[in-house]
Amino acid sequence: MRRPLPRATPAVALLSALAAGLIGGCSAGDTPDDPKSPGPATAGADALGFTPRRLDLPVYDYQLSPAEHAQVATAKNLLVTSCMKRYGFSWSAPAPTVPRQDRRYGVIDRQAALRHGYHLLPTDSSALGASGAAPASREEADALSGGQLLDSDTGRSQLAAGYREPVKSVRGKAVPPGGCAQEAERELLGRDDLKSAAGVVSRINTGSFSESMTTGAVKKVFAAWSSCMDGAGYDFADPLKSIGSADLSTPTASAAEKKLAAADVTCKESVDLVAVWSRAETAVQKRMIREEAAATTAQRADNAVRLRNAAAVIEKSG
Repeated sequence: MRRPLPRATPAVALLSALAAGLIGGCSAGDTPDDPKSPGPATAGADALGFTPRRLDLPVYDYQLSPAEHAQVATAKNLLVTSCMKRYGFSWSAPAPTVPRQDRRYGVIDRQAALRHGYHLLPTDSSALGASGAAPASREEADALSGGQLLDSDTGRSQLAAGYREPVKSVRGKAVPPGGCAQEAERELLGRDDLKSAAGVVSRINTGSFSESMTTGAVKKVFAAWSSCMDGAGYDFADPLKSIGSADLSTPTASAAEKKLAAADVTCKESVDLVAVWSRAETAVQKRMIREEAAATTAQRADNAVRLRNAAAVIEKSG
């Protein structure tokens, strides 16, 4: 039986981070789900009343889509749960769900703006970042992590906080290097070396976004958007400033927020902001991808292997 600890310990903090990683998640720069790649707990467009608009950027070819990410996360959860059972622990993570929208350039769907303002759509799940599966005991932490955290850039593990050496055994049974978490990663990747180019792709994803906003085309379209918003009674230099003005801590959007978001979308459409911005960012990404051709090609191959192995794990689980 699990007993809650009286205060947060290094083991519990470690496992909260590990659990969030096991569950998976999608950043603002990730693509919306691919209907050809179904994932767990996917809500259909019918539940929204409209089909969210999707962006198409080169870097997305080197990342798992949210639906694919959910599939891999589901398989990893199954593998970790099975591994933890070897030590007598009943461990599970919430089933991942699939975000429906791409918020890279803010709200770009009129219906989303009118109904939800800048708030996430109701089919977007906070479970992706949940850590409710984090084990409470040090023994569970030992089995799950082996006392180690993986640096996927280098493929090397380092000791987690609170550990002086890697954990070799739990309850008389050997613990694999990096615990159940890294054992699952090895099975999904089909190799012992966990070095990954995911960090390179992630840096392209975030770096291209920032760099694109410094291009002349994007600066010009931001100015046109700002002028349009001024005509609607709002004073914002760019769409990010508009989003930043909203109170997203509330459960739902206020009428004022919905009105602002709707004006935002109207002005984006009137100046063709999404097309201009995506063209500029596409050019930046293509250059970055060329510069990191070996890494991006390797990451795309890894993604294919992980998807193939994840599908096999899920099928085997019944």
